[in-house]
Amino acid sequence: MSLRGESGWQATHAKAFGKERWPQLLRALRQPVQHVALLNPFLPTPQREELVQLQKLQPHEGIPFVFVRADGSSCSNDAEADQDGDGLLAGKELASGEASAAPSELLPCYFLDGASAVAATLLDPAPGASVLDLCAAPGGKSLMLASLLFAGRSAAGGDSSGKLICNEMSRPRLARLQKVVSSFMPPEMLAAGASGCVSLVNVDAATGSIPVPLQRLAPFDRVLVDAPCTSDRHLVQQGQSALAHWAAGAVKANAERQLELLRAAAVLVKPGGLVLYVTCALAEAENDGVVSKFLKKFGQDFEVEEFAEQTSQLLQGADVTRCGVLILPDRTPYGPMYIARLRRRS
Repeated sequence: MSLRGESGWQATHAKAFGKERWPQLLRALRQPVQHVALLNPFLPTPQREELVQLQKLQPHEGIPFVFVRADGSSCSNDAEADQDGDGLLAGKELASGEASAAPSELLPCYFLDGASAVAATLLDPAPGASVLDLCAAPGGKSLMLASLLFAGRSAAGGDSSGKLICNEMSRPRLARLQKVVSSFMPPEMLAAGASGCVSLVNVDAATGSIPVPLQRLAPFDRVLVDAPCTSDRHLVQQGQSALAHWAAGAVKANAERQLELLRAAAVLVKPGGLVLYVTCALAEAENDGVVSKFLKKFGQDFEVEEFAEQTSQLLQGADVTRCGVLILPDRTPYGPMYIARLRRRS
């Protein structure tokens, strides 16, 4: 009989993390998410500087465009959080979905779990690269990727090379994603045709065959697979009613779908390109387990890439696993977030 409910969830993770560590990790999971602030690099510099002063922010030591509070507290205590900890800063409501007409109307910044910002940074999307965010909603990591890719573009247009494709299977979540990106990015970035550098796509990439819209846009230098997962912290913060629905069988089903998403990424990334696999799950089956199964099938073409020494500051306190790292909130300010880098051989 498979484990179910809160007791099954507790027993599973107590076994995985140990009876001494699990109570500490559980207490950390129950605490509010530690948000950082992604300042909008597409706004004029004076407007960004004013916001930094008003909010008493300082640059994050290792993450570009990201700011934190000098006292170490979360940048947001009241943002409406999504399952990966994303929310909107400064109490400003989302736009209706229409692209903003002027830079001053753009969101000044966006809250997200610091681990989400770390993950997007570790994809290492250099300006000019073609990047696919395969499971993009609610949009925090997409905004990070757009900042890393396009913040150097001049107001007059500048270098328009590079592209960011944000895919989301769910139509309601796609609508949320559309509101987020159109509230943060200048309208010319989202323009249809060759002039735009950011595009939204609505396809399911886990069906066993690659959707035609993605085939036409491929291949990509970088693919982010921020896979739908158990989202344990979200379950904990929803309370006993949510944990009552947890089941080991659901974890297994998640892992099967996550593997299909990784297989799609394997087809869509260029030789020499990078796939970053990310979840906010605790279960080994959804993390190293998925990567290990992927490598059994695609190991001749892919290898796990260790994190470079220059990323050690970003990952300070993270658990090193067989295939990646696990950022957990009992030993870091952020998470949970599992991250594995898979390099396609040239």
